[in-house]
Amino acid sequence: MNQYPLAIYCDQPEAHFEQRTAARLARVSEQFICQCEHEELVTTRIMLHGKKGLCFADVSKLKLVRHLHEDMGLNLEAVYLVLQYRKQIKILQRRLEELEQFMRQKEQ
Repeated sequence: MNQYPLAIYCDQPEAHFEQRTAARLARVSEQFICQCEHEELVTTRIMLHGKKGLCFADVSKLKLVRHLHEDMGLNLEAVYLVLQYRKQIKILQRRLEELEQFMRQKEQ
């Protein structure tokens, strides 16, 4: 049986996938998702039918976690720090853009 990488395209950011489906989409094991949840890297939610699920954003984050953990060789604690730094960088970039826009408006 041929295996093809799965790609998901979703217009609705709050789409949720059962944990089993999320594991297949991110190409990880369900046990890995539990480890990531324990390290507070992703958040599973109980879906209406009682099974655990992940939102689209967490599935995307899970792909990044897998890359950092498996491909880059970082342990999950280091992955947590990398994700926190990425979040801080994005916040600082937004602030810088706002300040640049403010300065441009002030010059005009």
